[in-house]
Amino acid sequence: MIPLVILLILPVSIPIGPMYWDTYLYLDAAQRIWNGQVPAVDFLTPVGPLGYYLFAWGLRLFQNAQPLLLAQWCMLVVAVPLMALAVADVAREHRPLTLALVVPFLLFAVSPANVQAFHPDPGLDGFGVYNRHAVILLYVMTTGLLFLQDSRKMALFLAAVMLALFLTKVTGFLVGGLLGLQALLAGKVSLRHSVLAASLFVVALALLELPTGMISAYVREILQLVEMNDGSMLPRSVSTASAKLDVLIPVGLLVLVLAWNVWKHGKSDTRSLDHGVWWLCVALFGGWMFETQNTGSHEFIFIWPILLMLWTRIGHLNPRLKMTVLVLAAFATIPTATKVAHRTIRSAMVSPSYASLDLPLVKNMQQVRSRADIIGHAQYLETHYQNHGHVYTDLPNWHYYSNLDFQLYWIMSASHAVEAILKFEAENAVKLASLMTLDFSNPFPWLLDRQATKHIQIGAVPGRTVPPMTPKTKEAVEATAGVLRPKCPSTDARHIIEDHYREALTSRQVVELTPCWDLLLHQDLAVARSPAAP
Repeated sequence: MIPLVILLILPVSIPIGPMYWDTYLYLDAAQRIWNGQVPAVDFLTPVGPLGYYLFAWGLRLFQNAQPLLLAQWCMLVVAVPLMALAVADVAREHRPLTLALVVPFLLFAVSPANVQAFHPDPGLDGFGVYNRHAVILLYVMTTGLLFLQDSRKMALFLAAVMLALFLTKVTGFLVGGLLGLQALLAGKVSLRHSVLAASLFVVALALLELPTGMISAYVREILQLVEMNDGSMLPRSVSTASAKLDVLIPVGLLVLVLAWNVWKHGKSDTRSLDHGVWWLCVALFGGWMFETQNTGSHEFIFIWPILLMLWTRIGHLNPRLKMTVLVLAAFATIPTATKVAHRTIRSAMVSPSYASLDLPLVKNMQQVRSRADIIGHAQYLETHYQNHGHVYTDLPNWHYYSNLDFQLYWIMSASHAVEAILKFEAENAVKLASLMTLDFSNPFPWLLDRQATKHIQIGAVPGRTVPPMTPKTKEAVEATAGVLRPKCPSTDARHIIEDHYREALTSRQVVELTPCWDLLLHQDLAVARSPAAP
């Protein structure tokens, strides 16, 4: 942990990765939390509030922290104590097994890289962070269910890990419920301790709900997001299966091998529902269900503790069958570990040779690196987008969000916008007390230390995360001092977001801050300036 703390204290820069602007959601949420806003109550989030609170507290403590590293590692505050509890019993008896459980946990918890790669160049993934958090907690939960022997600790452990999962991502919480049910049926957890864990969980939720109303608001938000995304389940299910064949095939074959061995010998050395076949089936189904709502993070890693449990139980098998189990387990786990480790180590190795940004107006957002030619290309993009922005509306394609030059350009463009806002305020003797952006992410309130518009979604994805506008949302948008409209490039998604809020944006003065940014100024702050084209 000490090396991680040192890296958070220093102003470290890392190679930027695809879809990196997801990281700015944490900056947006941190500013809102510092200003007294409550997740789900005062602003909508794509996932639970725990990661955002941990990030906000961490950014107060480590003011020079690289945003992605802090977002990735903040969950260790919760995950490490829970993992220590999960392996406490086995650590006293079997040190090699403890290492086999802890080393993968640390690898995946520390590495800010996903399994699936969306760009060939080295870079760390600023998207899917909360998905990685949820799967790490599922790894911890599976470890505890299988190896925590002290029944007095089990109830407290289950209540804590399920609370963390619920407050991180609800799909992770549902998978955790499946694993808990399997543990109950397999006799790993008693009914009494299950009831006690559930009671502690409910009490904790009540303590969070009473002063803030956050839990009921969070549940309503979940139901709303489910309703908005119910039509995407089938294609996402197929996509998940095709993307994770390297895990599904070997684990599926392993299930068949174990089932055949039980059928052939007509008995099992464990209670029927505590057999590896059932544990693997539940984990496979849970992992598939989780990944239908996510994009290529650290899929299925909570199968690892189950495979290690199997290894402790197959000493009686004949050598050929034992070797078959070992080979299939290796095929199911090693590729995932090597992909994540390789992408992380490769990014660290090339980082010193990469060029960095010098954009102090965007504070910690400048702490990224890339090849000098890619940075040069990003600097040219502003002119390119001004001349050819219509292409990105006529031919919408999400792939350019994964391009490193676009992600670098977005930071440069944000710096230009901040500079233009400060100049506009100085020239007109006004201050924009609150800011909103008609784009996917909105770090500007944090960059300028302003209020962020309440009752809107952070991480705005039209059709997936932006709910219908309510009177409360309309009132909040209308009261916002300045609404920023990005124009470079002109994209279909940005136009949809603007159309979504158009009813609340009437009677505003449009001021061109830069060729790529318009300011939609509140009528009470109107200034004598030539307006931009609406």
